[in-house]
Amino acid sequence: MEPKIYPAIMRVFSSLLFFLSLQVSFACGWSVSPETSRLVLFKAQREGFFKLTPFYYSADYYYATNTVSGVDQELNCLEWQKKLGNKINPKDVHTILYETDAEQFENAFESKSLKKAFEKNTFIEALLLPKNKTFLNYILFAKKLEYNSNIDVKWESWEQVGYNSKDHKLADLEDFEKKIKTAKDPFLKQRYAFLILRYSFYAQDKNEVIRLYDTYFAENKNTILQPWALYYKALCIDDLPLQNYLLSKVFATCEEKSFAVLQHYNWKLTAETLALVQNNEERSVILSIESFRNPAPDLKTIKEVYELSPNSLNLSFLIGREINKLEDWIFTPQYTTNGSPSVVFEGTDWYGDYVNAKNENFNKDILYLRELEYFLIAIREQTSGEQKDYITAAIAQLCFMDDDIELGKKYTNMISDKANASIQMQKNIQLALVSLKQDDLKSETVQNQLFKYFDAVENLVETDNGLFKNLYSLYRIASGEFYKKNDRVTAGLLMMKSDIKNEGIYSGYNNPYFYMYIGYFERTATVEDIDKLIALQQKEDKTTFEKYICSGTIAPNIDYYKDLKGTIAFRNNDLELAYETFSSMPKDFWEKNYAFTDFLNENPFTPKILQKQEERKFDYRFNKAEFIAKLIQLKKQNTASGNLQLANAYFNVSYLGNSWMMVAYDWTSGESYIDYVYGDNSEKEKTYQKGNYYSLTMAKMYYEKALKMSKNKNEKALASLMIFECNYYNHYANIISAEEEEKNPFKAGKELVDFYSLYKTTPTFKKYNCPLLQSFIN
Repeated sequence: MEPKIYPAIMRVFSSLLFFLSLQVSFACGWSVSPETSRLVLFKAQREGFFKLTPFYYSADYYYATNTVSGVDQELNCLEWQKKLGNKINPKDVHTILYETDAEQFENAFESKSLKKAFEKNTFIEALLLPKNKTFLNYILFAKKLEYNSNIDVKWESWEQVGYNSKDHKLADLEDFEKKIKTAKDPFLKQRYAFLILRYSFYAQDKNEVIRLYDTYFAENKNTILQPWALYYKALCIDDLPLQNYLLSKVFATCEEKSFAVLQHYNWKLTAETLALVQNNEERSVILSIESFRNPAPDLKTIKEVYELSPNSLNLSFLIGREINKLEDWIFTPQYTTNGSPSVVFEGTDWYGDYVNAKNENFNKDILYLRELEYFLIAIREQTSGEQKDYITAAIAQLCFMDDDIELGKKYTNMISDKANASIQMQKNIQLALVSLKQDDLKSETVQNQLFKYFDAVENLVETDNGLFKNLYSLYRIASGEFYKKNDRVTAGLLMMKSDIKNEGIYSGYNNPYFYMYIGYFERTATVEDIDKLIALQQKEDKTTFEKYICSGTIAPNIDYYKDLKGTIAFRNNDLELAYETFSSMPKDFWEKNYAFTDFLNENPFTPKILQKQEERKFDYRFNKAEFIAKLIQLKKQNTASGNLQLANAYFNVSYLGNSWMMVAYDWTSGESYIDYVYGDNSEKEKTYQKGNYYSLTMAKMYYEKALKMSKNKNEKALASLMIFECNYYNHYANIISAEEEEKNPFKAGKELVDFYSLYKTTPTFKKYNCPLLQSFIN
């Protein structure tokens, strides 16, 4: 897999471009959603958070999850076990109720093969007992009702029982009330009532839904069916504040409907809904629901919920959500290439004056962070058990975000050793942050301790994929800390670790390719860094930490790094080092790797800008070592024709040429673009070869030397023309708008005048003379 290719559009449009036959090239880059790139380190959880999963802070409307709580189903299975006897395994009940479709069950019943079809199923064994016939009849009715509501996808696969089968009978819907009344057992009576209530809901018989709930569930709440039934009743109520109130009661008493409740909850009716509450607990639930999708600062609600229910699960969740907001606002701009948080509020200016906006928002967010931190410190002693450990971890995280390392360390050490696994994971993340901020990162002991912290988190992630984002964020911050210590090798490998863990989105790591291994280093490393990277790759007795950071990130082929080293040397105009490096590589390396043969396939000593499309040949066998060797030889010769060849070569290794891949691994016209993984590289590209990549400085220098040294009018004509081209493109490399061009129009120099006067009889003039060119001197 190679990087995706996207067109990069030239920002300067001129009629001259048609004359120059400029080939359209491409820029390599890709992007991801704001939710993917968002940083989050705090993901401590309390027992019971699972039902709240969709409401984690997210750049999207809801937090993406493909898991649904099964707690309610388990409770229903336990109710059946309690009714029919403890010998029944609740898992067997689950198999029949939730994993067996109507077709399979009814076919087995009609053929009297239930026992054989569900061999050793304790629930079926109990249902087949004569005393439990009424319960079996209920299950059969429930399955038939399931079939009635889903006929489009049932009864085709068995062939024996089908739409027209004489053996199949639809569920009897004529007299629902009779089925309820003839059920003597209250357990069955209520279950028949629920089936009919749900059927009536989808039949849009609102009055019947409300009547059935009020008759059979309002006074009998010792069953999971009660909140399920209340959910359907709530949706049949036209009074929206009352509907909200009933939905909040469903939210508080069952897990399965939590997501559905918030989908149907009517927002902006807070006061009217709160007017219906009967106690503090109900008030706290409604305030929590109102806050679960609020992306803005919401400490006010947190304080209100604390006063009403200081140890509630919802309070903990809202605290964690608030920390995740702050992580997005503070960390995402700091450690990602996107430049702004994943959630940007209307009216927030991040782009008019980015630096100023970033500073203003950062200062505002830090003040809010401290307000939240001080509140949590104030209430911590009034909490207990798991809630206390959770809040302690939250305080520690806020301290680290504020760079108050000592206080963060203090609260991290206060987290109980008996805290749940999730909070223990948070403790390991925070201990890693302490080490990254305080310890000597060059120390082998410190590095190996960091590995232990990382590994502890990795082990927990194995059982909870939702925590991948924690590792993505932790490794990105760790990368930043090693970079500050000028250890760009470790920083780069940790950055790759971060991308690998980014929720599996950056799937290139499942099928590694050339640029993945060098991308970070191509943007940041020196030749000395590449030497260290090569030494680490070849080191046999790696430390535990080194083995860890190299796993899945280090290039299997040492020549990947050599090519990068030679390229960086060439960017730095160190031809001898570039030649030495390229010469140590296999001669066919550039024929077998990356996209070299797609872009290094033309003669680099003929300026591409002067070639017509039909004149171009793409069969040139490019060897980087041989190319550099010729440049060295031409520089030593220092002749007019040699300098002309050098000039052509340096023109072609610019972004305008046919050999730009000698200098860069992707192509842009100079237009700034944001690559999610590596960021905007255009400013650094402007420095390649003393500005030659965009501004043609080296090419112009050698054209000027050739012009001055040559005695041949044809050579002088070509040099003059190409000096004009260099001036033209250097001028427009710095023009980014029509207004600027109007203020600072391009003016042709003496070289073009000479081309049309001194050299107008040369073959070069006759070949390249053009009215568009001449217009620059009229």
